[in-house]
Amino acid sequence: MGCCTQKCQQISTFTIAAILLGVGISMAILWNNIFINIRNKQLSVAHDTQGFKMWKETPIPMYMEFYLFNWTNANEFMNNKWPTKPNFQECGPYTYSEHHIREQLTFNENDTITYKTRKIWKFLPEKSKGKLDDKITTINTILASVADTVKDKNIIVQEGINFFIKEKSEPFILTRTAEEFLFKGYDDPFIELAHKLHIKGLDIPFDKFGWFYDRNNSVDYDGVLNMYSGVEDINKLGRMHSWNYKSQLDYYPGECGRVRGTSGELWYPPLDNEVLEVFSPDICGTVKIRKNGTILHYGIKGNKYVAAPEIFDYTEPQNQCYLPKGVHLDNGVRSVQKCKFNAPAYVSFPHFYSADPSYYAGITGMKPDPAEHHFYLALEPITGLPLKVHAALQVNILLQNVKGIDVLKNVKSTYFPMLWFKQTAELTEELSSLGKLLLIMPSAGTYTAYGMIAFGALLLTIGFYLMFKKGWKTIHDEEQLLNQQQTFN
Repeated sequence: MGCCTQKCQQISTFTIAAILLGVGISMAILWNNIFINIRNKQLSVAHDTQGFKMWKETPIPMYMEFYLFNWTNANEFMNNKWPTKPNFQECGPYTYSEHHIREQLTFNENDTITYKTRKIWKFLPEKSKGKLDDKITTINTILASVADTVKDKNIIVQEGINFFIKEKSEPFILTRTAEEFLFKGYDDPFIELAHKLHIKGLDIPFDKFGWFYDRNNSVDYDGVLNMYSGVEDINKLGRMHSWNYKSQLDYYPGECGRVRGTSGELWYPPLDNEVLEVFSPDICGTVKIRKNGTILHYGIKGNKYVAAPEIFDYTEPQNQCYLPKGVHLDNGVRSVQKCKFNAPAYVSFPHFYSADPSYYAGITGMKPDPAEHHFYLALEPITGLPLKVHAALQVNILLQNVKGIDVLKNVKSTYFPMLWFKQTAELTEELSSLGKLLLIMPSAGTYTAYGMIAFGALLLTIGFYLMFKKGWKTIHDEEQLLNQQQTFN
């Protein structure tokens, strides 16, 4: 029932105006903190948060493209002649879908989560330019690794390895299918020999060789990871605390061996940070990415971070600890030998993009393309939401002359490109809509607060105007006025 008296109308008007003004002013002052608290809670990886659900099982479609290098003039070496320049033909992509599931979770008291990641790959022929039964010719990685291990040992050890190569007819040049080189793997007598003889410095933990052998559907391959949940401090969200229970790794000395950065899939709000870091178990270390422009993805603006050539630049003091002891490296590659069972493995950008020309001066077939062969990540700065991922790296094997091993007597020191891979992911349109909803909350709350203040102030002004102008009308006043009009008529 409405107010009948002037006093009731005045109290109602001024009460509503006061409530609107009070709530509006409070929202204007507090809304930003309210939003930040809501955002931080939902982004953090705690039970039942949106961040936990998206991290536990990655909802964004991911793809891995593999490109294998086929050695086209290997026949010259078979005829006991080292080719003037080994020539390589890129084959692929062999494209797989990639899905990540976090398992064996433990929430720790120091605001960290210990977990393992199960990675599942499935071949997608419709997105591939090659077939898994394509024949690829390249060097024998296991033989090259054994030779590298014994290159500085005495001649008796080298001759023993040389005898085994001849006895087992171990080929220096291999032709296998793309599937065998990637996930299926193939048998190699040297693996069995390494297991039996326990060759010092060569630790091969698998029974077949393939670049991704024994990784598909494995929960153990990437090891035990420990990261901050962001519950207590959102600026630590996703940052790695340790890997395999170590925060300082043995693969590199000093700062280069420290576990730092995120896994690349979960991010704290980076705002306008100029440099970010990504930790990768595949290289047992960190890659720095630097802000370089912006992108627009489904209406969301993000900062683009690029892995600059400086990460492989040894003129930079902070990169000196990545250099193997007593070894000179030109800019453009990083040794991962200790990380990869002491195989002479080196990572670079694909096709030696941005590397020193010395790496591809002695080979042909490299076609570095800045648009295709760089490494970048795009993040929404307020939420840390990954918009696009384009992570590309190449694996190379250093082949060297070993006088005591016949098949390596005539080789020239060469960084053999073996394969490169590109991981891509994009935020879907559906998830982008959720992201945009989160991003408009600060403005929506602020505009709502200002609207309430404005409406409350207007109502208050009208109330005072009516009070001083005696414009309030009661029901009794309106009835009298109506009767007068009827009498007049």
